[in-house]
Amino acid sequence: MSTQRPTCPRWCVAVHASEDESAISRHRSAIVDVAALQPAGATTLMLELHRTEGELTTWVYIGDGERQFLELSVESALRVAAALESVGVA
Repeated sequence: MSTQRPTCPRWCVAVHASEDESAISRHRSAIVDVAALQPAGATTLMLELHRTEGELTTWVYIGDGERQFLELSVESALRVAAALESVGVA
């Protein structure tokens, strides 16, 4: 269960009382699992939004939780999605 603070974005599900380190609050979204295919085979990637309290940039984490990941600003992730559409993927 989230412990929403007045400064939490609407997507924040963090339990701040137990998750925050010292006085730094880290907002995070629910994790969405995405089935993906890569050259080595099928995998499941996790997608999560996160932002540190007081910062303006929201980050998108896409990764396997272990060794491979991509971390982009929301704006950059949206540009990647638009670029895929522009080449006819969607």
